Amino acid sequence: MNGWRAFHIGLSHALRYRWVLLILFAVNLLSALMLAALPALGLATWLGHRPAIREAADGVDAWLVVETLTAPLSGTALGEDGWPELTRRLRQATLLGLLTAAALPLLAWLPSTFLSGGLLLAYAEAPLPFRWSRFLWGCYHWFGAFLLLGVVQGLSFILLFAPAIAAAARAVSVVGGWLAWVVVPLLALLAVLWLALMECTRIVAVVGETRNVARAFGGAVRFVFRRPLPVAGFYGLAFLLLALLHALYRWGLMPHLPLDWWPLVLVVQQAFILARLWARLVRLAGGVALYRGLADWETGRLVDW
Repeated sequence: MNGWRAFHIGLSHALRYRWVLLILFAVNLLSALMLAALPALGLATWLGHRPAIREAADGVDAWLVVETLTAPLSGTALGEDGWPELTRRLRQATLLGLLTAAALPLLAWLPSTFLSGGLLLAYAEAPLPFRWSRFLWGCYHWFGAFLLLGVVQGLSFILLFAPAIAAAARAVSVVGGWLAWVVVPLLALLAVLWLALMECTRIVAVVGETRNVARAFGGAVRFVFRRPLPVAGFYGLAFLLLALLHALYRWGLMPHLPLDWWPLVLVVQQAFILARLWARLVRLAGGVALYRGLADWETGRLVDW
């Protein structure tokens, strides 16, 4: 199977298994809403107990709210104690916001890690119809293995890619800007290769029905390096699709949207997120098809897609 055939199958399966896309979008939206609500809820809960804020909400002039919020700053500038309780609460709210921002990648990663086994199992069992029982079983069955794999992936970025990026930036600053034309594509190629290996490790684990991360990674390495042209062609098409979606959103839609019509802007943004998640599912479904197709070709079996 070549890369174009796998990409075509990925498009077909990503459109056919709509439940997978809807589940992924719903979990992504719920995670974003919960993360956005944490600091806002903490601040609103405390401010709701302040008499000045309650009166302002009942219709007091806006100057009272401004004076309430800026009193600690003006008091500090004048050498006064100001309102220590309000200052402390505002600092706590700021700290909560910073902690939420720091926890955002982790909290966004956990639901995606949990869903990975189920959605890959749905594509691995194609053309069978989507079944909730199998999907949830796949989520639970591979969650621990994929959690470990995610930790390894994160540590590898910190220990390998982060120093490489820092060294490349230092070399560009010393040698000259022309070196960036060599270093940046090389780093991008290495990043795509590492991403392909990590995704193929998950695919090998689900299709091969194993939770042994080391064994799955070994299978992914053999798969990628034994068939580099189909894998490169497929990932090239998958990332081209993602780049086209980003270009359409950034340069085709956003410059023409009236920003004062915030409901329309919100709908367009969520539609773009949905399209980006769909492109990711195209890549995963196509990767499953490519791995199954090459594995079946090596064993001499025929697969009716």
